[in-house]
Amino acid sequence: MLPKFLQSSYARYKEDTNTFATWLLESANKCGYQPPALPAAVPPAKKGKQQSKKRDGNDAANAAPYCVTTKDLQELADVVSNSALTMPRSVLTIAKRAIKLRKTVTSWFLGQGESASDKRHAHFITVLENICETLEWKINQASAKQDAKKSPQPLTDDEESADGEAAAFLNRFAALTVEEPQDTAAQTQQIPTESKKLVKVTVVEEDDNDAADSYLGHLFFKTLCLLQDLHRMRKFLSITWSEYQDGKIDLMNAAVVTDTTLQLAQDLIKDLEADWRTTLTSEKNHDVQNIVFNLAVMNRGGSAAPSMEIGLPYNKNMADVAEWCYLPTRVLLESFADVLQVNHLPVFKKGHFGMYDPKANRERMSLGEKFNEDKIILLSILPEFCMLDAFGIRMPVEDVLTRGLAEFAKTRQLTFWLCFAAQIFLDVHHAMRHSALGAFADLRMCGLRIQKTMKEYQQLSNTHPPPKFWPKEGDKEIQNISTAVQSWIIQDLFLDLRVQSGIDRVGSPPEKHTLLSQHAILCGLFLFNLNLRMQSVGQQLVTQWYDVQQLAFLYNLVVKSSPMHKGLRWPDMDAFIKIHGESHIFIGSRPKNAAESLQRLELATGISSITNFARDSRVKGEWHKPNGKDARVLTPTTAVANLFFEQYVSGPDPLAGEAAGIAGFETILDQLSQQKSKQESSALTKKQRQKQVQRRPNPELSIARNWSHTHSIDTLHLLAFLKTKFFEEEPAILYNYFGMHKRAVQLLRLIRDKEHQKFVQYFTAEYMPDDSFIANIVILIHHVAHGSAQNARDMGLGSHGGSEICSRIVVSAADVMQGYLAKDGAVACKELRVFCKNKKPIVHDGGDDGQDKADADPLVYSWLSVEDVLGPKGVASLQTGIPIG
Repeated sequence: MLPKFLQSSYARYKEDTNTFATWLLESANKCGYQPPALPAAVPPAKKGKQQSKKRDGNDAANAAPYCVTTKDLQELADVVSNSALTMPRSVLTIAKRAIKLRKTVTSWFLGQGESASDKRHAHFITVLENICETLEWKINQASAKQDAKKSPQPLTDDEESADGEAAAFLNRFAALTVEEPQDTAAQTQQIPTESKKLVKVTVVEEDDNDAADSYLGHLFFKTLCLLQDLHRMRKFLSITWSEYQDGKIDLMNAAVVTDTTLQLAQDLIKDLEADWRTTLTSEKNHDVQNIVFNLAVMNRGGSAAPSMEIGLPYNKNMADVAEWCYLPTRVLLESFADVLQVNHLPVFKKGHFGMYDPKANRERMSLGEKFNEDKIILLSILPEFCMLDAFGIRMPVEDVLTRGLAEFAKTRQLTFWLCFAAQIFLDVHHAMRHSALGAFADLRMCGLRIQKTMKEYQQLSNTHPPPKFWPKEGDKEIQNISTAVQSWIIQDLFLDLRVQSGIDRVGSPPEKHTLLSQHAILCGLFLFNLNLRMQSVGQQLVTQWYDVQQLAFLYNLVVKSSPMHKGLRWPDMDAFIKIHGESHIFIGSRPKNAAESLQRLELATGISSITNFARDSRVKGEWHKPNGKDARVLTPTTAVANLFFEQYVSGPDPLAGEAAGIAGFETILDQLSQQKSKQESSALTKKQRQKQVQRRPNPELSIARNWSHTHSIDTLHLLAFLKTKFFEEEPAILYNYFGMHKRAVQLLRLIRDKEHQKFVQYFTAEYMPDDSFIANIVILIHHVAHGSAQNARDMGLGSHGGSEICSRIVVSAADVMQGYLAKDGAVACKELRVFCKNKKPIVHDGGDDGQDKADADPLVYSWLSVEDVLGPKGVASLQTGIPIG
């Protein structure tokens, strides 16, 4: 079942008609008209403030139901039309939206498009149109009189900005153009509080034997609405994968959006099928697809005989209906079910149905050629899904399509949803036909990057004793990630099992990575799973060591206190701070001097006071150690991606709780709405408003405004919002915490080696038990800097500007940092420029020639820089498929 805040087109239609009827009822009441049954439905009014407050809290849930028939609507409309009341345009908008939806789906069913005869539509829609025409005439008359009294005013900056945002939203997500404009705040304001709380108005449409959609009344209309919703989802996903193909979004984004869409479609279809089972009591198979198709054939006066002469299993004249009902994929899946046998794995014989040509122009193919191409694509991959149950294979992550096809191979039970999902699989393949292996190439590059990262981490780990504060679970997860990359991306677990079982002895030898190379959705979810796991364990690593965070304090102290190093820049650290926020890293704003920096650092780390470091101290035990409990924990700032952590990473996320997946978007949308409301309510200068208009409009503003008023959202708007947020969060997901940890340790070791004698002088030879405590050098430097500044103040020394004297040890550390960062200060940012589709940098890393080249041609820059990231062996492995030696 869909979350309550999501609306299907049918649910919105019912809400629109009920809202329109509510306005008519309230307006007629104002005119003195009261339907006979209304007094019994309305509870008596209560006086008194306390009673009123109590009633306001309960009446909405206990509102009395009141049904309005088509005849009642006409009577109410007659009363209103003869009065001085004028219908608000917002109410007219939703009424017209309901009319358009009903006429659109019915016209499609009749096969006559928008020009279908009005006589063939339901009587209710005819009445609703007549009411709207009458009341709209009054609106136009009132508007004409008002315009005559005052001269037209130009649009304000805010209004122009809102119009631009709406236009940008529709341009960016072309699949949404079939929708009417969303309701405005005025819509909710027009419906009086008393009516909404005391009476729940429901429109009851009488059966009309002359209407085209009257076979099963609203159930059939609901079915047509569902088919339209599915069609719009399909169009939206085709655009999404075209965006991925064009390099506008990344593979993770396209895959998660697609899998989420299929889940929403599954909920919609289950709800409809439950209604059909309730209505049809016959034990015969009454599947929705065949019912709609056969009724369409009967209404159009066509023939259901298949056009076998061109290779079609259905009549070519009904091809639009067959595709709309997903009958072609149903036929293909049924043909595959016929060859399934118990204890036998099917083998696809390449070339049996012809050869697939990815360079062919599908737009120029005939219906028969298109169907045969789909047959080749789908039937070649279906045997792979049979292996999941046969060998008990458990993949790191599964999409709902893979799970559905594996269950189908096991039970041979075909569903309407599986036919739709199989069509989406084909659409994805068609969108990427010129680079069908592009998705697996992205996955393989990710695997090689992870493999290289893990190898470097292991090499670093061998240079120091195992830290007591790093749990074994962390090493186990790192090993699990490495194993997953090796088994599924570098090697091919499916192929190994096939060879061992000998099921491919007949025919051509199996190809490597048959499943992943053809299943872009699964590749994307593998990519998402691995990257989210790398992000999670990488943040745990940095939290436990607390080395990167301490270096953030030292980096800030150098820039704030050393005049010679004010221009020092560390793009990777700047990106780290921006991802997690200054207030989280520094416990507030950036510290301004050594004393403030030391105080914040001690709070952030939870490390003991300096008294424990005294040369003559006899304190027993380990006197300074990062234990991972007292330090401030790094948490994912990728709020939307983190909603899917539990679903795709197979581990509960304590931050998500029950509000995970799609259900968690209610909280995200609430936060977005509050944020946009604060921005809109804040005072802006005229110059700021002009900049706001000139800026590229943000579609989030339209969603936020609508959510704040209706607390509901269309499924496609939610998917578009999901895609936009994933695009924004991609750099934060891919940020390399392991690399930052490695470079932090290397930099700290350089500083320690240079100032070792001073550390021994100040803190005894035991200041560093072993290299697992290397990060605490930063706090030692802070103590020295704080002491030096205090001594300088006591001696009356200082600059004319009132700033502190910079400690020698801080300057020495700054010199080391400057030399190290000149070469390795922007490695993480370079990786993001190579692997991210979102080329907007988290922070600017100096504006070098490489960045300019990336802005000019991101794809060229990525391939020129991939060797810098993966190394020569990684590039060779990517090109040849041979694992890194």
